Amino acid sequence: MTFSEAYVQMKAFARIDGAILGAVWLVGFACFVGMFRYPVCGMLCMIIVIMTPFLVAMRVGSFRDQVLDGVISLRRAFGYSLFTFFYASLILAMGVAVYFHFLDHGFIGDQFNLLLSSPEVSGYARRIGYSDEVIKMSLEAWKTIRPVELAFQTIWSSLMLGTLASVVIALVKRRDSVKRT
Repeated sequence: MTFSEAYVQMKAFARIDGAILGAVWLVGFACFVGMFRYPVCGMLCMIIVIMTPFLVAMRVGSFRDQVLDGVISLRRAFGYSLFTFFYASLILAMGVAVYFHFLDHGFIGDQFNLLLSSPEVSGYARRIGYSDEVIKMSLEAWKTIRPVELAFQTIWSSLMLGTLASVVIALVKRRDSVKRT
């Protein structure tokens, strides 16, 4: 198999796994939105965040064992993992943009406003050096962010964290030769 054929194959499988991860992240985003009404959703959201690198590592290992006969280089494992995070980031960003454009109607901003106006949080913010004016300006700034900007921020942060996770995943999942027993 030539390099370009292997690259196309890797991207095709990473797209599938990126779609799976993107769907999982959309469920996590729905849990994030739902946690303001149903506290159990916050726990589900945290579980999804914690299991993400393990899910990608499992899919890299599956690609290595089922498609590449048990051998994957560090570079290919890193690329596969990074492409998976990239495609998942695109799906999540589309979901975030659609939610904030059509469904939110200021709900998240109102929830942040309620949270920051609570005595516990505002007292803590003052203790660490934030004035009430800074908190108010932050909330006003949140209201001016457009859905497309939130989508780009989602892509950016997902890719940065995905890149860091991909390094670790590639180091763990690489295998230079098949172990025969």
